[in-house]
Amino acid sequence: MAGGVTEEEDITVRALITGVNGFVGKYLVKELQKNGYSVSGIGMGPFDLPGVHYKEVNIMERIELEQAMEELNPDMVFHLAGIASVSHSWRDPRASFEVNVIGTINLLESLKGRVVRSIVYIGSSEIYGPGRRLGEEFCETTSPNPQNPYATSKYAAERIALQLGQVYKLPVILTRPFNHIGVGQNEGFVVPDFARQIIEASKRDESIRVGRLDVYRDFTDVRDIVRAYRLLAEKGQAGETYNICSGVGRKISDILDFMRTEYGNLNVELDETKIRPVENIYSVGNNDKIRTAIDWEPLYSIEDSLRGVLAEWEKRLE
Repeated sequence: MAGGVTEEEDITVRALITGVNGFVGKYLVKELQKNGYSVSGIGMGPFDLPGVHYKEVNIMERIELEQAMEELNPDMVFHLAGIASVSHSWRDPRASFEVNVIGTINLLESLKGRVVRSIVYIGSSEIYGPGRRLGEEFCETTSPNPQNPYATSKYAAERIALQLGQVYKLPVILTRPFNHIGVGQNEGFVVPDFARQIIEASKRDESIRVGRLDVYRDFTDVRDIVRAYRLLAEKGQAGETYNICSGVGRKISDILDFMRTEYGNLNVELDETKIRPVENIYSVGNNDKIRTAIDWEPLYSIEDSLRGVLAEWEKRLE
């Protein structure tokens, strides 16, 4: 093998994660390492997890990306890199399209002609748009109806990933994860935003300021999400699309009520600035396909996940 790779090293599956230094990337590193993979990653900025061959690479720079693929020579690729914020996409729709769509094109082109076992594209349930009625789950055959620039960019990216995968003979697997939660998630997402405010409000006798609480979401612990990514890379079918979700719709007001029960009767106020221009009222997935295909189901309870996030913010704000 080129580069002096030993026979022993060569039988270890080499997994590459784009956007490895993000919230989900760090969990995926641990999931892959725990299962015997050799892990490399690319991203922007510093990265500090041990045992990862990390390269700072901008996916918008094709030459950098091609050089990284040549050096890292991955067997499996998990494409997490991108702009993942709906609110950011309203402020800067161009950036969401450039990074999410052009970045994906650059990645597939950098892998053209290489032998890889699987490429797991990380999409988003946001592409489904608003539920037509309460209680109706989204399944993979539901017609996409994206309602914000982020969702539209993710739908465009998954379509081009599938098309280039077919043309370049690359085994692209599409995923549509629903809301995921866990320790280390940045603010700008509902659960860490609630957690920070609850801890602060309990200390200062302040109100919690929230957006709409009458919407339903499907939450899955990030540790279950990354296990699904690994299993799909191992057992998923190229060209197929898989929802990753709990299949349980939870009202945001119920999430908030559970999180604040241990902190007294905290006052809640509506904050107009937290309301999106277009809001999906009911976004819940059907996970029958992934359960059948790879024998996956969520293992972590929503209550344990929420307690973990609250404990994290208690430490942060000590």
